[in-house]
Amino acid sequence: MPQTSSLSIICREVEDFLRNGLNAGGNEVSLSIGAPADLPAAPGHRVNLFFYRFEPGGFEAGLRPGQPWHIRLFCLITSFAIDEDPIASGENDLRFLGHIMQLFRQTPVLQPVALDGEEIRLQVIFSPVTDEQINQVWSTQGDTTYRPSLIYEMALAVITPIEAAIEPPRVAAISQQALADMSARHARFSGIVERPVFNPVRIDVDNPQWQPALCWLLDDLCAHTLSFDVDSPEFAAFAPRIWLAGVPGEAVQLSWRVWDGSQWRDNGAPVAASPSHAAITPDAIPAPQPGIFPLQIALPFALAPDQSAAQGLLTASREITPFAGAAPIRLESNPLLINLYRSNG
Repeated sequence: MPQTSSLSIICREVEDFLRNGLNAGGNEVSLSIGAPADLPAAPGHRVNLFFYRFEPGGFEAGLRPGQPWHIRLFCLITSFAIDEDPIASGENDLRFLGHIMQLFRQTPVLQPVALDGEEIRLQVIFSPVTDEQINQVWSTQGDTTYRPSLIYEMALAVITPIEAAIEPPRVAAISQQALADMSARHARFSGIVERPVFNPVRIDVDNPQWQPALCWLLDDLCAHTLSFDVDSPEFAAFAPRIWLAGVPGEAVQLSWRVWDGSQWRDNGAPVAASPSHAAITPDAIPAPQPGIFPLQIALPFALAPDQSAAQGLLTASREITPFAGAAPIRLESNPLLINLYRSNG
């Protein structure tokens, strides 16, 4: 038996969505995936999904072999209903196809599917086709009789790599140094390091879709990035503190991603937190409020003895539902980066 793939899992999720929706009203419909010509004879009402065409997503021109590849799916949905006195099979076909259109109209974006670290949410779009295009699809099905059908485009699905590409670390700072002697080109760096400047941020608290904001606090300065030699006294005395801005008192989640030398991975469960202010003002840092400002956090990773460097990326996020029945939206802050290294590694 062939192994499952990200493509088969996504198509199965579409089948499960339609099965649950069609049978929720008391129907007894069996669903299947495959070419209509290969559909085996079986009693009862049936709906078949024929994923007959696949196209590149169109947004990844420079994709590497080890990266996820996003594609578009085209699905022919056909009803094979039976007679139910006094309702003819043709009317039952229309009932099922109409219900399917209602389902996709009501839920055009399906629930997320987690695949090898990728979260996929298919958007389902009705694809009107001409008589000629319908004929081209059905002409591939041999002597199978044409049945009323729908065609939907579903995007974007993902093809996950067999072996993921090695992901690089993030840039924590830029630096410069000029040397007059070419023989010193391999000497240890001792030039000027320039870190990104943290500009003031003000949250629009009247906007229901406000995004949180973060900064590191170190030595009475706001920063996007921090770097430490783990063998230094500065790191030994380091206590991670952050400034979280948003609507004060509202709930957000703090999440870490860690670079282990080859991949960025989620690290641990999100931690609940609340913003203390509606703005970040680097030139006017408020006085400390124990337990409220600044937030004391713990680093979720440490440098292993055989590691020379590692990085952590911290974000704050909140999830909202814009309107009843809509898919939830995740609103995320700017990321904060911390870089750990061994100068003698």
